[in-house]
Amino acid sequence: MLLNRVFEKPREYGTVDYDGLWKKLIYELFEEFVLFFVTDLYEKIDFLKEPEFLQQELFQEIIHERKGRQVADQIVKVFLKSGEEKWLLIHIEVQGDRDPDFAKRMFRYYYRIFDKYDQEIVAIALLTDTSKHFRPNTFHRTSYGTVLTYEYNIYKFIDQDKTKLLQSSNPFAIAVLAGKLANEAKNDSEKRYRFKRKLIQLVLQKNDYPQEERYIYLSALIYFIDYLLQIPIELTQKLQNEIILTKEEIEMMYLDRNNLPPTFGELKRLVREEGREEGREEGREEGREKGIEEGQKLVAVELLKDGMPVELVAKYVKLSSEIVKELKGEYLNN
Repeated sequence: MLLNRVFEKPREYGTVDYDGLWKKLIYELFEEFVLFFVTDLYEKIDFLKEPEFLQQELFQEIIHERKGRQVADQIVKVFLKSGEEKWLLIHIEVQGDRDPDFAKRMFRYYYRIFDKYDQEIVAIALLTDTSKHFRPNTFHRTSYGTVLTYEYNIYKFIDQDKTKLLQSSNPFAIAVLAGKLANEAKNDSEKRYRFKRKLIQLVLQKNDYPQEERYIYLSALIYFIDYLLQIPIELTQKLQNEIILTKEEIEMMYLDRNNLPPTFGELKRLVREEGREEGREEGREEGREKGIEEGQKLVAVELLKDGMPVELVAKYVKLSSEIVKELKGEYLNN
């Protein structure tokens, strides 16, 4: 048996911008972030008052000792139902190695905010490293009766159970799972391709997301996954042919987005071109609706050929069971 293997070329694509990806996801889904990572605080926040992401200039005054490390930091001002104001420091450490001064850095962030702005903070550090023993959640100093202890929240990706992440209805469960899988496939493009395909399929098939939030979650997560798990162009093209998306899903997910992720940006371009062609033939609105339905039917036929049950096909492609049964009789029973 011959195996075709894709070899990655040096600098075929840019370095993954972990910092930017996490900041973007946290900004877009901040309420879900707090619910997932700081549940006890979530219940006390008044989300009717818009959280304030503090300006980058202010942030750099507080945190300036980066030394080339890959970190994603956010300071967010939230308002509690009691009327109090809290600052939430979110620190995501995406560097793979262990920093012996990590706890000291976390304490410095705290005292700089407290000293300059007289604000207490709720701090959480998300650690993406693969060490089971690196758990720096306390900074402690003692000297002749003077004792200083600073404790903060940590969340270790390596501790998280994949099955429980898959069962969660919070979109950040998928983000954490993507982070775990990215570590596992760091130097293997074929494995990244398989993980990427599976993650995108999981997101598309998630039926426990609130209906009113579904496309927001889909858009944010697919963008995150697409850039986090970068793969060579040959595998990207293969993925484009394997992932099934309706026109409605593509248009809804990227209605207001200019910078599309690489895998699905091309799909939207094709959808737009096809929609324009159908519009010229049958009218813009009628052509769009007909194109979506015809695309759903084509997908349904392929799934039926693969042996998928009628009811499951109907649910997956969003057609009635009667239509799917007709398709089965027309294409498979002759």
